[in-house]
Amino acid sequence: MGLRNTLFATLGLGLALGANVAQAVIFDRNGNKLPDAEVNSSKVNWEILSVEKGRNYNGIGLLEQSSYGICTAFFVDTQGSEQAPAYAVTNGHCYDGSTFPSPQEILINQPSNLIFKLNYFQDGIKRVRPVRVQRIVYATMKGTDITVLELDTSFKQLVKEGFTPLKIEQVPAPVGEPVEILGIPLSGMEPSQSFLHRAVCEVGQSVNLREDVYQWEKSIRNRCSLVGGMSGSPVVSLRSNRVVAIANTGVDDDALSQPQCSLNRPCEVSRDGKVTTLAHENYAQRVSDIPSCFDQKGVFNLNLPSCRLEKP
Repeated sequence: MGLRNTLFATLGLGLALGANVAQAVIFDRNGNKLPDAEVNSSKVNWEILSVEKGRNYNGIGLLEQSSYGICTAFFVDTQGSEQAPAYAVTNGHCYDGSTFPSPQEILINQPSNLIFKLNYFQDGIKRVRPVRVQRIVYATMKGTDITVLELDTSFKQLVKEGFTPLKIEQVPAPVGEPVEILGIPLSGMEPSQSFLHRAVCEVGQSVNLREDVYQWEKSIRNRCSLVGGMSGSPVVSLRSNRVVAIANTGVDDDALSQPQCSLNRPCEVSRDGKVTTLAHENYAQRVSDIPSCFDQKGVFNLNLPSCRLEKP
């Protein structure tokens, strides 16, 4: 999502890091684009979730660095054994909260100072469950925008505590698939409203996307309301209840005066190289290769023969 002072940088999707203005695209209940400035308006097509209404989403939470919220992440269903660590997934541009991987970089087994806060509901703030991120087992912005986080607790322990992991779908969702995006909006939001939200839309066309020096293949258009902080939000099929993508970018109103394909103004790239900015679309990235890299015990292993993620 855009730049936060000079300290934190995050893409238009930027959906990362709470800044002072809304980022990406918000819609009303008729599917019409709203100005970013109306992010706190009741017109926005999303709902804030309560502990009761969001009980199946308590494994989706806020990523923090140095007490600053930066992105959304979600607890992944790996069917982990007794000793297997718990894992969460977010965007590659969220991997440490202060810098991005380079365009061709694939990071593995990196230290982390992030905190993942589960159970992040407006009416349940006293029951928020912080978990330290033990390490970044995989992060990249090459071709896609994903990070896999190893948490400082076990899969079994979080399940025992009542947290619901989300299963990732291993095949792409078709155009028109009804989905919900679940994340924590920060940019431009009143602090009292910066808790887990749910927005509903459909999977749009798959396109190649460019933003600044980054290029992402088979990005998924969508018109679910998104703002900064919602980078890494799971896109969940309403048919299968599985994650089919993660939200990562959109065009900021303030970036429309910038060159096409610059930070905060992602553009679609056609086969013949033509670039087009669509200010009324948000985008999500594919995650279908991630499950192939977990072994039978639920441990992430990039060297598995089955693993389809790109290696360094």
